[in-house]
Parts: sequence; structure tokens; C-alpha cells
Amino acid sequence: MSYLWRVRIDEKILDRADRVTERLGTSTQEMVRILVAKIAQTGTVPLELGLGDDRLMSPWEQRAKTLESFYDPSKTW
Repeated sequence: MSYLWRVRIDEKILDRADRVTERLGTSTQEMVRILVAKIAQTGTVPLELGLGDDRLMSPWEQRAKTLESFYDPSKTW
């Protein structure tokens, strides 16, 4: 049995993802299938889900991240 998922994805993000996967010779949909198969196979998520890519964050999220960094005790200014 297989399932059909419906998800909402911002058009600009999907366009960027489509351009990347096209250069890899595949599709964004196929990459999602590969990701799910890899999670099932390994029992882990095979990618880093950190906040490294600030371009995907809203301006308010970026501001909050910057403010929080001021209170990080590991930082020495």
C-alpha cells in the first residue's frame, strides 16, 4: 500500500529545491521518497536540522536568534 501526501510549501522554496534536484537529475518529489526511505532504513534523520541557513528564517526569527546569542554564556565578546 502507498500513501499520497498533501503538503503546503512556499512557492519560492519549492522553486529553489526543484532547481537543485533538477541539476542532480531527479525531482524534489523523488528526493522526499529517498529521505523517507533512508529514515526507515537507518532509524535516524540523515541531515542536520540546525538553524544554519538563516535565509529560511523570517526577519523576526533572525532578530530573536541574534538577541538570544547575546545571552549565550559560551560566547566571549
